Amino acid sequence: MQRRSKSRATHLDNGAVSSASLDAWVWAERISVVGLFTLAVGYTLFVVRDLFVPVVTAWVMGALLRPIAESAERLGVPRVVAVIVTATVALLILLAIMGLLSTPLAYWIGHTRELAMLIKGKLQLLNQPLAIFDEIAHALSGISGGRESASSVHYDTSTIISGILSTLTPFITEFVLFFFSMIFWMLYANEVKGGIARLFSDDRAGQAARTVLDDAENKVSQYFGTLVVVNLCLAAVAMGLASAVGLPNPLLWGVLAGTLNFIPYLGPAVTVATLFIIGLVTFPTLKAAFVAPIIWIFVTTLEGQFITPTIIGHRHALNSFLVFLSIAFLAWMWGPLGAFLAVPLVISVVVLKRHLSSYSAVRAS
Repeated sequence: MQRRSKSRATHLDNGAVSSASLDAWVWAERISVVGLFTLAVGYTLFVVRDLFVPVVTAWVMGALLRPIAESAERLGVPRVVAVIVTATVALLILLAIMGLLSTPLAYWIGHTRELAMLIKGKLQLLNQPLAIFDEIAHALSGISGGRESASSVHYDTSTIISGILSTLTPFITEFVLFFFSMIFWMLYANEVKGGIARLFSDDRAGQAARTVLDDAENKVSQYFGTLVVVNLCLAAVAMGLASAVGLPNPLLWGVLAGTLNFIPYLGPAVTVATLFIIGLVTFPTLKAAFVAPIIWIFVTTLEGQFITPTIIGHRHALNSFLVFLSIAFLAWMWGPLGAFLAVPLVISVVVLKRHLSSYSAVRAS
């Protein structure tokens, strides 16, 4: 009797071990499939970035501007006219910002050597790390050509033209794709979302897909609409700060700070670094150069950690670590536009996850 009970217990233990091993292999298989799928999606997004980035940027801008066009349409303005005027005004504002920021950037790039000498003169202890400025200056002078080499260097006109065309063609192509994608999304967003919903055979699944698309667009629109207002206020604060401490061109500082703040963490960091560098050039002492960066760190910390979350609402708040990783990864993969698109993509993924959980719970019940 004891032998039978022992053999039965051994058999049950072996069955439990084999069942646990099977569960482990099932989980390993699932993790492997998810990992391979993630790698495939990441590689695909990297390869098609020239197509995907303009389209996603158009969707984000369309989500922000579509409520404005719809408001004009409710006032009696034809839909096409409202969309084209809204998109054109937004484009002109973006071009004005780019033009305003590009002029001083080009100036400082052209005076890199003088900038390096001024900064090295005020930071004698950091002469060795700042040797990189000399290398940048030599590289830029080699590209632009100095007076000494102007007579000995001859450029082929066809080479110059082909270089300009090879640089501008991708930019113009992506810009045209972005602009017209934004217009078409603003015009036919409801039709596109309805077509996506009809791809699902189950009516409930189709309705859930339409709800996800609407909710993601609304959340992105609310987030960026709030951010536009907050950043306009930050631009005014930056202008006042620049004027108070004596930095040149306060309007430029307001535009720079307000624009860069659309990229969390990275944008304010660039603003602080720029304030410090220009402060070194402008002010006679190191202490005076630190004033504006320290004040701006306090302002952006107050805005990012308290003001904006309070306005948006804590239930819409995102995980800070997830946002930071998304910005770092997409900036590496897609460049500056990737950093800009990180937050709306995280918002969309969070919305999708929440609706999928709700849909699974409804189906289970």
